[in-house]
Amino acid sequence: MDKSTIRDLLLAFKTELIRFRFPVVLFFIVISFAVLAIGVFWPKQYTSGALLVADSSTIYEPLFKGRAPVTAIDRSEQAREVIYTRSILESAARQAGLLKENATARDIDQVVREIRAGLSTRAEKNNYFRITYSSAHPDSTFETLNAVVNVFIEDIARKKRDESVGAFNFIDAQVQSYKRQLEQAEERLKIFTGQNTDGTETTVTNRIAALRNEIETLKIAIEESNTRIATIQKQLSQEGQYQQAKGQIDDMRQRRQGLVTQLEGLLLLYQENYPDVISLRAQISELDNAISTLQANGEVFGNNERIENPLYEELRKQLQTADLELRAQQRRMESLSNLLEQEYERARRVAANRAELSDLTRDMKVIQDVYEEMLQRKESARVSMTLDLEGQGTSYRIQEPAAFPLKPSGLYFLHFAILG
Repeated sequence: MDKSTIRDLLLAFKTELIRFRFPVVLFFIVISFAVLAIGVFWPKQYTSGALLVADSSTIYEPLFKGRAPVTAIDRSEQAREVIYTRSILESAARQAGLLKENATARDIDQVVREIRAGLSTRAEKNNYFRITYSSAHPDSTFETLNAVVNVFIEDIARKKRDESVGAFNFIDAQVQSYKRQLEQAEERLKIFTGQNTDGTETTVTNRIAALRNEIETLKIAIEESNTRIATIQKQLSQEGQYQQAKGQIDDMRQRRQGLVTQLEGLLLLYQENYPDVISLRAQISELDNAISTLQANGEVFGNNERIENPLYEELRKQLQTADLELRAQQRRMESLSNLLEQEYERARRVAANRAELSDLTRDMKVIQDVYEEMLQRKESARVSMTLDLEGQGTSYRIQEPAAFPLKPSGLYFLHFAILG
């Protein structure tokens, strides 16, 4: 579109305005007064705001850092969720006088909706946040905002105290519960230890090793006893020759005694030179020579007396002693074998008891560790509860109190006049 065309349009518009000047003026007057009327009846909004800060920089924080944690509370980004709750808004409405004592549920709901509609929060940096409230009356705006702020701060402090007390009571109940469990575990371990007196694996192992050593030593002693008995029995086996020679000598002595008796009878009747006497004396002499020869060979001791060989008698005594000793050693071997078998059975019981003892000890150790940890947590919870009850730790405080709104916010009447 060129300049000539635009100029022609403007001239045509001017011509039409001059032509219809009375309707245009009338329309202008109507529009202006209508806008002014809107400005006169436009509802005024009074706004008031307060600046709050979530303050956690207290002198107690470095003193109890890591020892007594301060109860965590909502920061500025979570303040909206807390402030807009029905319980806080209803309490603020009652404190501001917007609700009567006999207010119905519908009235309460309507007032809460009005306060929630006019209330707004805006988070700022460094844990600061601003609460603003707008309404048609300055007094109501100021009082309602102060009521909301006070109820919010009181509710946060109450929640902190309730949470600290609740945490302490819960931990205390847990401590008592674990204490009872620890006492029961100690009692079970005490009963088990009292009922199982087999000792430890080290004791049983040492006992088994000692028994084995005794058995090995006893086996050697039994072998020595058997060897000794065999040697003595071998020596006694030669007693047969002695008994045979002894029997011959006894026969010779009996024959000699018979010949001596005959000789004595003949001497009563005959002289020494009698042939039978000489013959008997010759026979007696031969028997004496034979007896002397046997005795000279060492096969029999003694002359004419009936005595036993002392060597074989001593061997028999040694054999009896060795036999008794062997029997004692064999009985001792049986006893040691029984004791070793009992120790093996005892070792099996100790191995079985060790698993149960490990379970009982492990359970008691776990419960004891948890109990000691809960005691530390209980002490931390006690200090934390004390801090919260004293009003220390993290809390909200008013940085800038609410100001009474002297002027309405939004558009003024002058703005409507200019607009009209």
